[in-house]
Amino acid sequence: MPTYGGDEVNALVIDVGSTWTRAGFAGEDMPKAYFPSHVGYVETEVEATETVDTPASKPATETDVEMNGQPTEANGVRSYYVGDSESATWRANMEIGRPLEHGLVKDWDIYEKIWEYAFKSRLHVNPSEHPVMVSEAAWNTTALREKLIEMAFEKFSSPAFYVCKTPVLAAFGTGKHTGLVVDVGGEMASACAVYEGFCLSKTIVKQELGGELLSEQILAMLKDSQQYEPTPIFDIKAKAAVETLQQPQVERFGRAGTTDSFLHDMRLRAVQEFKEATCEFIETPFMEQNAGSRPHKPFEFPDGFNMSVGSARFKIPEILFDPNTYMVKRPKRLENVQLMGLHELAIKSVVASDIDLRPQLLNNVVLAGAGASLFPAYADRMSFMLTNSIPGGKIKLHAPNTNTERKVSSWLGGSILASLGTFHQLWISRAEYDEHGASIVDKKCQ
Repeated sequence: MPTYGGDEVNALVIDVGSTWTRAGFAGEDMPKAYFPSHVGYVETEVEATETVDTPASKPATETDVEMNGQPTEANGVRSYYVGDSESATWRANMEIGRPLEHGLVKDWDIYEKIWEYAFKSRLHVNPSEHPVMVSEAAWNTTALREKLIEMAFEKFSSPAFYVCKTPVLAAFGTGKHTGLVVDVGGEMASACAVYEGFCLSKTIVKQELGGELLSEQILAMLKDSQQYEPTPIFDIKAKAAVETLQQPQVERFGRAGTTDSFLHDMRLRAVQEFKEATCEFIETPFMEQNAGSRPHKPFEFPDGFNMSVGSARFKIPEILFDPNTYMVKRPKRLENVQLMGLHELAIKSVVASDIDLRPQLLNNVVLAGAGASLFPAYADRMSFMLTNSIPGGKIKLHAPNTNTERKVSSWLGGSILASLGTFHQLWISRAEYDEHGASIVDKKCQ
């Protein structure tokens, strides 16, 4: 058990990503909590003199909760719905909010609710009794780090705090303290060199190319090729069996008050299952003839629409290695952006490092993030692309053995790090925070 201040305590480790949040106790093999980072909220306007009544909803379960009473600037109150089923339960006028944008905290209210839900409803602990370690993007800013430590000490009264960069945690999660970490998350893809447990900031290369972009491309592909848009589960009242590629025969609830953000999020969840069940990489660059000769995979959506997926199941993941060629429909936010393949991100990061360090980085390439690492043959394809791009280079890839571990590799690194016997001296204590203020985070968490 980790030690802090001479006493044995359980440190808490929380890793809030763009799509998923992982939380648990240091020293354990897996997080106790794994739930979506997308949070539902309903905003209710009230008069300044009124007592706030919370909107009616189904009773909260042990793993999903409703959190009420958060005032907004528009003289109203937001009720938050955190957890897998709560955020997916239809409510009139419920929006879906996200805590991060480009890997950085954008909505602090949602971010705080995720912490509160993780600690109190999933881990069943009082955070004022446990040190807290949290992950951060390698490109996080000083201002956001200081706000993070303020939240830990002022809002949650943590006795000690530490923030660690995701590439460092991912490296530790695979048993490495030096290596090149290629991380593909829900929103961002990045590459960063880690040396002796420290991120080399000059080697950080990032872009918006993650798992959710692939899901959006699947939606575009289905609409263009099959004139089909998935019907979210919340809107399905009844359905009938149909032949392959026939439009679904579904009776809808027709729920008034469904917001665009909720509808889009539910459609992304539907294609997430499609993506995980059918998509995979080819070990070499995509060729239609080669992909077409491989076995098809059947898939049925919740509304009954079913198809046998052929070469498309290889073409969609190919976006991660050749986005400018294989993207079905480029989002407006990326119209003028020249995207790189994952291997190009990795090479650019290696080239930015010192020449003497490059062989060591290439021999310790760490694959992290659930946005790509769960696809079959991902490691083989990355190895092929790097080997062909760097002739003569000795390249060795490292990734957790199972899909379950790959989903939580950064959290696992935090669990290992916070449980080391020598780590207790690195915690920022409440006394240090009171003496030096939030600025101490940059001095002790490098």
